[in-house]
Amino acid sequence: MTNTSGAAPEQHNRASKSIGMWGATGSGKTTFLAALNFAVLRSDNEDLRLYGVDDASTRFLTQGNYDLTTRHSFPDATQQIRGLSWVMSLSSEAPVRRMFGRMARASAPAEFNLDLCDPPGRVFGSAPAPAPRPQRRMDIDSAPPDIPPAAVPDRDIVEYLARCQGALLLIDPIRERALGDAQDSFQATLLRIAQHYLPGQQPGSRLPHYVAVCITKFDDPEVYALARANGYCSHDEGDKHWFPRVHDAHAERFFRELGDKLDIGDIDLVCSGLSRFFYPGRVRYFVTSAIGFHVGPDGRFHPEDYQNVVEEPGKQVRVRGKIRPINVLEPVLWLGQQITAAG
Repeated sequence: MTNTSGAAPEQHNRASKSIGMWGATGSGKTTFLAALNFAVLRSDNEDLRLYGVDDASTRFLTQGNYDLTTRHSFPDATQQIRGLSWVMSLSSEAPVRRMFGRMARASAPAEFNLDLCDPPGRVFGSAPAPAPRPQRRMDIDSAPPDIPPAAVPDRDIVEYLARCQGALLLIDPIRERALGDAQDSFQATLLRIAQHYLPGQQPGSRLPHYVAVCITKFDDPEVYALARANGYCSHDEGDKHWFPRVHDAHAERFFRELGDKLDIGDIDLVCSGLSRFFYPGRVRYFVTSAIGFHVGPDGRFHPEDYQNVVEEPGKQVRVRGKIRPINVLEPVLWLGQQITAAG
């Protein structure tokens, strides 16, 4: 039976560590989740495996695969709170005791749960619902406009995020420029998490969670063009498709510059909130794309023909080619490795 309460499914194959998902309406949560399995399967690391702990979670992966590859369409918007729980299996470095009591690090099998609660984005909002408008790509993961927003973030979701050890925070810059409510929903949820967790802690304490900030839709022409024009694009030597990326070390600076040059709301307040409420070193930024770029007949990226979506007037937005996620697996692995080591 599908869990719709927002709590993690109670199954036998569960770990004590969990990762929560956080983001405004239309930030791409459902598509990100659907693309995660593609990222695992396309990874060169054969030790990586992802599987569901219940029927609903497994069904989500298979439905997402069908939507993106067979229907060439994006997954349906989340219209109710769903508890999805998967197991990520990998090899991870862990401290081990050597002879004479000395500590060293060695590679060992590890598993952690991706206990991702995927609510409709409006659960996180505090502003009135926007008026209906023609569907564009930025709306494909949005709830219908007649669903009333929560005046404040849902209490169960806030308590759920407060209990998690890690969080994926998704921000869609194209959608944010049009609606400007990501900062609003972020601050509302952040303050509620702090209210739930910090009372009773030592003075000066911060939230102990690890946070992976995912700036989505790197494949969008405006986002990619700004990265390219300002020297943020680099390439991984081992990438046979030669896809451009924004290095994680530069992702926060790119996020701030994106906000300034595209006039995207109060992006600086998101960065400030993260740095003030979480411990240094526990927040990392990633520039991501769930569907990736289109590749030519030679299997390579071409700057003159890279869009992997087709937006035809009056028709549904379609996925053009194969799904090759960019930086979707990396933030999940980083969170998993951090919370596993912290355990």
